[in-house]
Amino acid sequence: MSSSVELPRWPQLSDDDVEAAVAALRANRLVGLGNPVVEQFESALAESQAVEHAVAVSTGTAAVHLALHALDVGPGDEVIVPAHTFIGSASPIAYLGARPVFADVTPDTHCLDPDSVKSLITERTKAIVVVHINGVAADMASLSAIATDAGVPLVEDMAQALGTSIGGRPVGGFGDLACVSLFEQKVITSGGEGGAVLTNNPGYAERVRRLRSHGEGPIADRPGLIWAYEVGYNYRLTAVQAAVGLSQHGRLGEMVEARRRNAAYLSERLADVEGLELPVEPEGTVHAFWKYVVRAVPGGGRPTAAEIAATLRSRGVPVLLRYPFPLHKQPAFAEHQSVSLPVAERLSQELLALPSHPALTERHLDHVAAEVRKAFTG
Repeated sequence: MSSSVELPRWPQLSDDDVEAAVAALRANRLVGLGNPVVEQFESALAESQAVEHAVAVSTGTAAVHLALHALDVGPGDEVIVPAHTFIGSASPIAYLGARPVFADVTPDTHCLDPDSVKSLITERTKAIVVVHINGVAADMASLSAIATDAGVPLVEDMAQALGTSIGGRPVGGFGDLACVSLFEQKVITSGGEGGAVLTNNPGYAERVRRLRSHGEGPIADRPGLIWAYEVGYNYRLTAVQAAVGLSQHGRLGEMVEARRRNAAYLSERLADVEGLELPVEPEGTVHAFWKYVVRAVPGGGRPTAAEIAATLRSRGVPVLLRYPFPLHKQPAFAEHQSVSLPVAERLSQELLALPSHPALTERHLDHVAAEVRKAFTG
């Protein structure tokens, strides 16, 4: 039986977003080095994330790729990455010929487990990718200390964490580089795809800028001419995308506030459901709640997460299992199949992402909460 309450989709572009895209098209400067709209977006993003440099790129995965390339990750190197995340956090490691080393996550935040990371560092470890999953902040104090002791750079994958902060500081400035996604469903979008690399290191910023555009840059003694300093990529963000991103960025605080408000509303209405574990917000942090992820505690004759998801979807509530296949158990990384990461493997069978995006009203959230309650209690 389907639901009588139809939930709105996300994203929802405003008239201002559309007008910004049209203005960028009419300006007839769509792409290229020094594009003014792209530079405006980069400046706004760097300011809001409290970093010195933001380099706009074509996707969040491209951002991870360029960040690791800027660190000279290559064949023979190892890069530690959580097993419980989107494949785009790990695939760029393979692009560069390096070996992903999958680490476990914590049972409460579902972010990278510092103890697991510490046990996996070897002389070949070239970088650690820390994912602020679902909008919750990873334990950067512990992870930074481990990385510093080992002399290994940290890359923050904050694809899901625009608006997340630790001790009043936005995530993105705790590691050596950070990676933003502007995919259509993220906290803000640049019109479907997009991303950025953040850093306080001018050398890394310069190299990422060069690599995103075929490795090309100006020739010092030949004004107006450029050449390729190294082999790079075609990872540029267009002016139209930057214009949409800039317009959406102006509402970033408003969007995060709405997500947090919706998360609190759901938590209040689901707090007493037996067998349902609600998301946590570590002390001293701000959770952006890109996803509102709950855990279906197994046992007690209760339905499994998969059964609950199927029931809710049949009722018209678009619930998803959250990363039901850890990266080390997927065919793309078949050589890692024998690795045991018990928390990531357990969570893959227990987590659900409930609708909570800013377009939902209290009426929608009441409906979601009521249907979740029914699904858990039968």
